[in-house]
Amino acid sequence: MATTDVKYLGLDLKSPIVVSSCSLTADVDKVKEMEICGAGAVVMKSLFEEQIRGEVEFMASAGHSYPEMDDYLHAYIRSNSIAQYTEKVRNIKQAVSIPVIASINCYSPGEWVEYARQIEAAGADALEINLYDMAMDPRTSPAAIEDGYVNVVRSIASELKIPVAVKIGPHFTSIVNFVDRIAAAGAKGVVIFNRFFTPDIDLEKFCLVPAAPLSHEGEYAEILRWTAILSSAVKIDIAATTGIHSAESAIKEILAGASAVQVCSVIYKHGPAVIKEFNGKIAAFLEKNNVESISQIRGRLSYSTIPDPAMYERVQFMKTFGSLAL
Repeated sequence: MATTDVKYLGLDLKSPIVVSSCSLTADVDKVKEMEICGAGAVVMKSLFEEQIRGEVEFMASAGHSYPEMDDYLHAYIRSNSIAQYTEKVRNIKQAVSIPVIASINCYSPGEWVEYARQIEAAGADALEINLYDMAMDPRTSPAAIEDGYVNVVRSIASELKIPVAVKIGPHFTSIVNFVDRIAAAGAKGVVIFNRFFTPDIDLEKFCLVPAAPLSHEGEYAEILRWTAILSSAVKIDIAATTGIHSAESAIKEILAGASAVQVCSVIYKHGPAVIKEFNGKIAAFLEKNNVESISQIRGRLSYSTIPDPAMYERVQFMKTFGSLAL
């Protein structure tokens, strides 16, 4: 009988379906429901460096009479935020038996190394570092930004015993080179790709509004390309995410080389029960193809295993649109 067991970050997962970091994974009861429905693991809602800095700036703007207050506010808000987060880690770990992956969204090492230690001590099975800083200064070079990211990964990974994964966006000149660098810095996994908040414009009110927050099915294809390429080029576990709204797209990512797939939008749309549906269809696919385990098909259609790897390199439309009758 086919099994959906996989290994991701050295962790044993009963399913390749991992619930990605979101508000749902901050709720203990919802995480318990995800486990019941067959999730292989959950990634907790992120602790954001940007949010902590914003709270410090807001409190400081209220005004005070002595300069030492800034340091006090900074220390208090950070320590309070990490205390609340580690308590949440402990509560979720006590409630479920599946791996619980903590998540921090940061772009500078500093105190985050110590906070990562506290998260590990609270019982997290792994840590996902969500890396991105919107560079607005034209004097800041791409190399300096990437060096900073790698430094964050190295500083944190070198201090932890639990595995570290890095969640990245697609905006790198050389994704393969960057992923190779974070692997050398100690990352055991990479999550591709982060789906960023995007603004839109309300033409009636002449103001900025959030764009649609949830992904759509077609977005998985670009993830597929880089899953296939990275799984062949870098020795690192890959979790594919964004646009995975069906078991079929999850299977495709695994065939391209993903160790796991992370889902979020599809759960917001259909609830945790969709995980059970995914697992059932994945198991049926394995049995249909006389395969006993996911490990036997993972990477079967990666960049290095297909007859024409240039298919993954092709980025310009040639025959596709040329053959369409308009």
